[in-house]
Amino acid sequence: MKRFLALFFALALVASACGSDDDTSTSSSGDDDVVAASSSDDDSSSSSDDTAAAPTTTEKEEEQLVFSKGELKEEAAKVVGVTQTADPLGPRGPEPRGTLDYGWHSSFSPKYFDPSGNPAASSPYATQYIIHDAMVKNTPTRNFAPSLAQEYTIAEDFMSASFTLREGLTFHDGTPITTKDVEWTYMNYSGASAQVLHDMLDRTEIVDERTIIFHFNAPFLDFLLLYGTTSSGAGWILPSDYYQEVGKEGFAENPIGAGPYKFVKNDNNLKITYEAFTDYWRKNPGVKTINWHAIKDAATRVAAIKSGEIDMANVIPGTLLEAVRSDPNLQTISSSNVSFWLEFIGYDNPDNPFNDIRVREAAFLALNRVAINEMQSGGGGDSVGQWIPTGYNGVIDLTEDDVYQDVERAKELMVEAGYADGFDGGQITPLPNYFAMGERIISDLNEIGIRLTLNQMERGAFLGEINAGRDGTLTGVLVNISGAGGDAASRVRTFATCDGSASRICDKFIDLAFEQYQTSTDPDERTELIEAIQRHILDQHIFPYVYTVGHTMVQGTDVVEDAGEIWGQIPQYIYPGLWEDIHVK
Repeated sequence: MKRFLALFFALALVASACGSDDDTSTSSSGDDDVVAASSSDDDSSSSSDDTAAAPTTTEKEEEQLVFSKGELKEEAAKVVGVTQTADPLGPRGPEPRGTLDYGWHSSFSPKYFDPSGNPAASSPYATQYIIHDAMVKNTPTRNFAPSLAQEYTIAEDFMSASFTLREGLTFHDGTPITTKDVEWTYMNYSGASAQVLHDMLDRTEIVDERTIIFHFNAPFLDFLLLYGTTSSGAGWILPSDYYQEVGKEGFAENPIGAGPYKFVKNDNNLKITYEAFTDYWRKNPGVKTINWHAIKDAATRVAAIKSGEIDMANVIPGTLLEAVRSDPNLQTISSSNVSFWLEFIGYDNPDNPFNDIRVREAAFLALNRVAINEMQSGGGGDSVGQWIPTGYNGVIDLTEDDVYQDVERAKELMVEAGYADGFDGGQITPLPNYFAMGERIISDLNEIGIRLTLNQMERGAFLGEINAGRDGTLTGVLVNISGAGGDAASRVRTFATCDGSASRICDKFIDLAFEQYQTSTDPDERTELIEAIQRHILDQHIFPYVYTVGHTMVQGTDVVEDAGEIWGQIPQYIYPGLWEDIHVK
């Protein structure tokens, strides 16, 4: 800890040397996961026009909430140096029966069936949990639970990780799953945080068809968190021979996995049909056929579930909540796990008005987060928070009661910074499904003299631009977004370090602190460093918080299980985590 404190002092000096209160040390960049852990092309967990409110949680839901906000790093520390063995399997259960119709909030994209290049985003996860499986997964009852792995060991010095496959595993086409597939999957992963793995990996050692050892060139404390589970998208094991035979496009069109359901067909990205995989290692899936329907319009989704056309629906907006909550045949459950924040592109340039910390703080204080929350989620989101959602492990606690709006103080700061008459800030670019939020932000910032115009960029172009990192060409203000699994460190790595896959900044304090975080083996020191980075970002108004979106999901009476037993089973996600556990009447 002494080493941390010394460095922390040194970092503070670096920060002060690089910028005063009026000139922060942070530099901008041009920016899955943007969204390596944020949104994805299909609409990530938050990429819908339709966001929703959060009702009062039941005791059962509270239990789930406690789990979802569990300290994953503490859990990871418990398994270091100890061989973790899979839990005993229960009965296989009856043969699958019936059909489940599920209403999704956006159109589909074939590429989400291929996790090899996907970000840690909830939308890809939603498709991947159903047809793919991983060596290790988080489950409703256990973090870092062996899945395809029968057992694993993380070395006490963090220099290696060993995994042993279960016996008799096959992919959907009957091909045996071997360590060759495991090695190929990890080596060919190119999504969120892939470079971290490539940088840290010294070599792989295939002991036999069931055992593989990853050897690192330095202590890799985050391997289990980043790559031992599906948090980054890297953990889904793919059939190497088949993938190489058909290629990336061919695999996306006809994916083969090891999960509880087999892909059957894709009807023009509007309906996906899955069939139960009765050789799934864990148990027989409960439902024989699952149809995923792309229903982008929220009112149409609500009408469909009220009429019984669909059995489950995702992302119900605040304006339609009463229609589903008042229906005795429907159950709802809510989550709040996707944060929005502002990024001032190019603010490291001294000529950029946002170079002045007072201007960034003024923008932060000008936002009416209560109004934004009400408009987007019917009041079900969070108006208080920061750019990393509170459900992530390692996030600093912000429990203040105020919502940080102070328009008069914002105006004073603009005058102090020399912008009494305001300035033209260029364009503001939000995720396409959130243009209304962008317009509200424009109105709030215009009140203090920051004049912006709305950039209505098409979704594909938006995501491509963000994923370009510091090579992007956007100017003005970006409304960025982050959701899905992981921890605070993974968000910092992706969005706030110089080499982050979706980073637009390059701040000396952040990079020095994060470098020490990655090399430290002291849990307390690592916690202090990640908290210090978050505090620095908050204090310097590098990522001014907008709000955290709330989503509500609904299901009908044909689903046997309670909503609380299905939705949000896996930390951070807003869809069923274990599809094989769902049954219909």
